[in-house]
Amino acid sequence: MIKIIVVSLIMCVIEFLAIVSISPLAKPSLVLRFLPADIREKAKDHPEPSAIKQFIAHVILVLFLISFAGGIIYLGIDGLRAGYGFWRLWLRFLICLYIIKAFDILVQDQWLVMTSGFYKKLLPETKDCKGWKDRSWNNKNQIIRLIAFPFLCMLTSGIFMLFR
Repeated sequence: MIKIIVVSLIMCVIEFLAIVSISPLAKPSLVLRFLPADIREKAKDHPEPSAIKQFIAHVILVLFLISFAGGIIYLGIDGLRAGYGFWRLWLRFLICLYIIKAFDILVQDQWLVMTSGFYKKLLPETKDCKGWKDRSWNNKNQIIRLIAFPFLCMLTSGIFMLFR
């Protein structure tokens, strides 16, 4: 269990660092997808960073995706080595994804987006938007993901069981 928590928290930190470093470098359309609707509307004409900054943002994004996949693969291979069956692997992946989702909701959505003012500094034209105070702006998407995770974990467990 400790291994799952440690790997999940490492993945959370990597995700957070990727988001914080990518946000000022990426196209506004990429960053705005993760913000409330009124903020997206107000910042749609925000100037794009240079091509080299966008390239760096994509490199960081690829490195994040590789590390995320690596964490899942590590947990799967480690589980198979420990003799886990389908349901124990499923539970392992589910715990990992729910830890990451809790981190996403509490730290990234509620603290980074709503409380810290990080994105207000990146998008100063949005400082008066009501979306910065709407803490329920992403509830529907989060609930959909929380419902989908058990099925995604079943699929992932099934794939690992094929390589047993």
